[in-house]
Amino acid sequence: MAKNTEETVSDIEELHLADLLYPSIEKKQEHMKRGADLSKLPQDYVRDLELETLSRLICPENSLNAMRVFTQLSTDEETLNYRLDILEDFLEVPSLEAILYENVHKLYINEHVNIQKLGLADSFYALNTRFTSLKTYIECITKCHEFCDKYRSSFKSKALCEVADYFASVYNSEYFAEVKKETDECLAILAKGVKSVTVGINFDDMMRPVEAMLLSVSTDTIKKKSRFDWLFRRLDGEGTRAIGRTHSLYNDNGGTNDLEAPLFRELREVNSEYITHLDRAVRAYFKKSTEDILTFESQLSFYIGAKKLIEAVKARGLDMVRPKYLPMDERKLVAEGSFDLSFYIQMVSEDPMSKLDNKIITNDCTMDDDGRFFVLTGANNGGKTTYTRAIGIVQVFAQAGLYVPCTRCEISPVDYIYTHFPKEEEVGLNTSRFTQECKQFKETIDNCSRHSLLLLNESIQSTTPTECVYIATELVKCFRCIGVRGIYATHLLELARSLGKLNAEVDGDTKLVSIVTTVDTTADNRRLYKIQRAEPQEFGYARSIYEKFGVSFDEVQKRQKAEQR
Repeated sequence: MAKNTEETVSDIEELHLADLLYPSIEKKQEHMKRGADLSKLPQDYVRDLELETLSRLICPENSLNAMRVFTQLSTDEETLNYRLDILEDFLEVPSLEAILYENVHKLYINEHVNIQKLGLADSFYALNTRFTSLKTYIECITKCHEFCDKYRSSFKSKALCEVADYFASVYNSEYFAEVKKETDECLAILAKGVKSVTVGINFDDMMRPVEAMLLSVSTDTIKKKSRFDWLFRRLDGEGTRAIGRTHSLYNDNGGTNDLEAPLFRELREVNSEYITHLDRAVRAYFKKSTEDILTFESQLSFYIGAKKLIEAVKARGLDMVRPKYLPMDERKLVAEGSFDLSFYIQMVSEDPMSKLDNKIITNDCTMDDDGRFFVLTGANNGGKTTYTRAIGIVQVFAQAGLYVPCTRCEISPVDYIYTHFPKEEEVGLNTSRFTQECKQFKETIDNCSRHSLLLLNESIQSTTPTECVYIATELVKCFRCIGVRGIYATHLLELARSLGKLNAEVDGDTKLVSIVTTVDTTADNRRLYKIQRAEPQEFGYARSIYEKFGVSFDEVQKRQKAEQR
């Protein structure tokens, strides 16, 4: 026996598309709560790591989708590997984008809006439009099911296997079969077009029209007959039964009514009655599924954007890989061949077609018991900022469940990322700026933990050199005591030279280490800015630039002596 409407709707409401970001409702709720808690902390890392630019790169049409994932900083290994499995399915099955996303996107953008208004059609044209949309919905579901059925054995992720089950359930449901059958029949009738509407009019004794009613709607035109046949053929016969209410010309107040308006209102009611057996089930389904489709479509676009980024990076000679997650308590990072994705975007915009492996320098970073907090020194334009930012982006991408810009990566999640990247115009003696910096560091130290990541770029530069060194030293001592890991890019050579002493004087399991930018020159005179562990260098690349392009005292002295002769 066929199910009634209530049973059909109940079955429909049990169907849900898999969530592509969270393996369970419980995990989603945990992440939503975590995201809300993190939003109360300083958000400087969003600006300093240029996450808005990276979000637009992955989701150009709705960057907020990517930004929400980036700013959650998930620490749950199950969730992160769940996402990475999905991403790898997109990398391994290219037609996921070409077929599945295309049809889901079509459902979201066009069809569901019209289908939800199916029962509100106010004309046969609108009715036909909405049934055509329903037909497209049926075709999209069919294509998605056929695709998933074909490639299900290729899916490695739990989520996409559940997606395949969802489309199979919808496609094979009694509801889907009924809607498909009824839609085809309705469209076949509507394809003929509504050619005529028959209106019945009652007359009074004086042959004046006093009542009118809607008799029928037909796909045939009314055949022209003789004037007398048409007028008198039923004078002696049985009257025609109306399909609508009777409307009187005269009202109870002795006045007259407009007969045309109620007749057309009833015509709209006939349209609704025409599909009433479909309308409730269709509207109930789409009321439930609209949010599913919206969420699913935006999540698909997130993975497609991530896939395109990976493919573009590899096509330009660089690499992105799946990170291996380590326990949070290990507080460890091994990033080999890392590079700054923000700098990559800049280079692509300058030269969209070229390879970048010989223009973007990759570097390694290892944070473990042998060194968790690095003081990075070196010349201007030596790569300190890009190195510091690159490590932050590696951490964000890893905790978003995405491939990271490295050739190999093992990483412990962090509870939060604190950054301080003063703008160039903010560096220099400035009392108000220094006051603001002190407030920011107070907030950071009050909130960060031994599981946090701290990235500083030319911080504490707004007071005198002597005071800068003193304050920076005090801060670094706090960082070692807390156990935070991180990088401090600075010009303060005196600070970098004191790290061994600080390790001895301050208790803590975050070892302070000096790293420097080194400048190697290739055979074709390109400079490679590599980062390595070493004591700070007294003279860096700035000296070599000055010697090559600047003023030479020896040359000036020789010239002056020659002129005096």
